[in-house]
Amino acid sequence: MTLLLLVGLGWLSLRTVLLLSQVSRHSSEAQLGRAFEQELRDRGLIDAPADR
Repeated sequence: MTLLLLVGLGWLSLRTVLLLSQVSRHSSEAQLGRAFEQELRDRGLIDAPADR
């Protein structure tokens, strides 16, 4: 029973961490940073990343 409880708490913790990382990735500051990087790429001031 204890193992089941620990697995449940671990699963909830992992989901919380993933949700928080997703929220921070889509925050307004992150969007502004990505838009700024794209503007620099469009002007040829920085190279495009290799993975895109």
